[in-house]
Amino acid sequence: MTKLDVDKIALSEVFGEHGTKIIHLIDTPMEDKEISAKLDTDTSSVRTFLNELLANNLVNLYRVRHDTGYTNYSWVRRADKIAEYVNQVMEKKIRKLDRQLNSPEEIVFECGCARVDYGSAIEYGFYCSDCGKSFKETNPMKGSRKIKAEMKRLEGLISAS
Repeated sequence: MTKLDVDKIALSEVFGEHGTKIIHLIDTPMEDKEISAKLDTDTSSVRTFLNELLANNLVNLYRVRHDTGYTNYSWVRRADKIAEYVNQVMEKKIRKLDRQLNSPEEIVFECGCARVDYGSAIEYGFYCSDCGKSFKETNPMKGSRKIKAEMKRLEGLISAS
């Protein structure tokens, strides 16, 4: 298997710390029980994460059926696909930030993780679906430096991977 050519920070940005540890661990085929034992975490959360990766074609799943009827499942990451997926997610975040920055709206709401226009704030009931915080009205120009800095940080992560 090839080396995972994605920066650890970029992986954490997309998959979280727990997911990043799992991804780094499965460079060779491993069973979910082995993974959870090595990470000292519950097997259920490992399986859930691995199934999410499988749904996005980021891991390969190998099944070995024994004569006893028992089946072993081994997982191995697809480093090339993971790098591609991380870059796609980062680029999507950059596009979202760019839309927020270039929004011609006069009334803007933000929650801490997103900026939305008045129509979107109404549609979401003035609560962010991502973080659960309520949207507060803000000056459209406020936070533009923060958005630009975040875009630059994400672009740096893409170029580092």
